[in-house]
Amino acid sequence: MRIPLYNTIRLWVLRRQEPYRVFYDMLGFCPNNIQLFQQACRHRSANRDYHNKGDNERLEFLGDAILGAIVSDIIFETYKSKNEGFLSKTRSKIVQRETLNHVATDLGLNNIVETTMHSTSHNNYTYGNALEALIGAIYLDQGYEKCRKIVEERIIKKYIDIEKIARQELNFKSRLIEWCQHHHLPYYFETIDTTADNHNNPIFTARIYITDNLLGEGTGYTKKEAQQNAAHVAMRHIRKQHNYAEVLRSNLTTEEQETAVQDLQEE
Repeated sequence: MRIPLYNTIRLWVLRRQEPYRVFYDMLGFCPNNIQLFQQACRHRSANRDYHNKGDNERLEFLGDAILGAIVSDIIFETYKSKNEGFLSKTRSKIVQRETLNHVATDLGLNNIVETTMHSTSHNNYTYGNALEALIGAIYLDQGYEKCRKIVEERIIKKYIDIEKIARQELNFKSRLIEWCQHHHLPYYFETIDTTADNHNNPIFTARIYITDNLLGEGTGYTKKEAQQNAAHVAMRHIRKQHNYAEVLRSNLTTEEQETAVQDLQEE
């Protein structure tokens, strides 16, 4: 019994000291192996300054798998009557990089992650990756059951609205294509411009045309993101008018309508 009592006293003392206090305040417990947690917050860009103490990429790999298992556990218990497709989509929305990046910032990881990268650069998921690495560190330090409880209570319940995320529609492009195919309407996307932001990250602009009518324009740091944003705009227009498909179809000649049906059937 002396060892557990010694550890309890030791951790009680350490939680008031840096860097233990940072993780105690963030996660509600004092790490046994503080080096794991420090490594979880060390991006590879900063590793050269620490004499190869180790970056967080291996922990990120582990944490990604552990987080996936924990989220799967939670949504499996939350949605007892939902099928595999719904559960998979909901899990994907929760563990996507954008969501994890926001959660990491809310948790305060942006204040302690060691990196030399520009924190304002788009597609920079340094903090979200560090969150996964941190979960990997918690798992190694505390075991799965304790890790699951910490992630659920201190991260998911506090910063993620699972019900809201489950209702979110993210793949607007697929929904728009399905709508066009259902109503036999020709469509196409085009990328009309490519610029760069202040950090030289490329910015794409995409447009979506249905029956040669411009229905949406969007920008993004990838062509896919730009097209998704353009499709989102187009879907908003479509939902505002119940008979919008008929309005668009009225702009087509009979020959164009027949060609559109044939082309869509061949896709």
